[in-house]
Amino acid sequence: MIDWAQVAKAKAPPTHGREIFHVRVSEICPNGLFSICSVAEYLQEAAFRNSSLLNLGMESLQGTSLAWVLARLGIYVRHYPRQGDAITVETWYAGLQGHFGNRFYRLRDSNNVVIASALSTFALFDLKNRTMADWPEFVSARIPDAGPKPIEFERRMINKPFIGIPQSPIKPRLGDIDLYNHVNNTKLIEWSLSAAAEGCRHPFQPRALDIVFRHECRLNNRVQAEVQQLNPKESLVLLTNEDDTELVRAHITR
Repeated sequence: MIDWAQVAKAKAPPTHGREIFHVRVSEICPNGLFSICSVAEYLQEAAFRNSSLLNLGMESLQGTSLAWVLARLGIYVRHYPRQGDAITVETWYAGLQGHFGNRFYRLRDSNNVVIASALSTFALFDLKNRTMADWPEFVSARIPDAGPKPIEFERRMINKPFIGIPQSPIKPRLGDIDLYNHVNNTKLIEWSLSAAAEGCRHPFQPRALDIVFRHECRLNNRVQAEVQQLNPKESLVLLTNEDDTELVRAHITR
């Protein structure tokens, strides 16, 4: 369970980022409320801008064949905003665990009320070998002091669906591919949520999403989704490619 009072009072470090977004018509569901896919897009944009300001963004890695990739993301929603609402996203570096960094996010509405929070882990990816990479010295030297981490992932790991019901295959489109020539993580989130929403009452707006990105998805992959309904409120999703390589595991709580 998220302690929202702890989230609200966590003191942002001097190196934190702060971005203000306004909910657009294209980002809301049929009930007029924000979608969790759009939450993920706001987090991605805020992290990108904060990393760039710290001289740790993609520009700082040019010429190295390295890129930052998302390894895990947990999003926890308290209230969904409506179209036109102003949303402030705060984010900061929250420490290192082995080869993975942590990043914390806090979302507030126009009344300064915390409406959502998130935690991510990220790593460096070698674009030539298509494998995880060690952090070079110049990157480690620029990493700021860690800010507080008032939330943790709600489970140590995400289980693979034991009895997964297959969904229709997904074929990535050119518009799904990002700068690093693989499917952007926000698109993988969208596919996972769409699979979990199959047969559920709409609108489908989860309270929490915990997703692990295990391998990259490329343009020529054919993606298979499997879903296991754990109970009326929780489901597991597995995305694999045509050779059964796991792309994503997700635990979704409504």
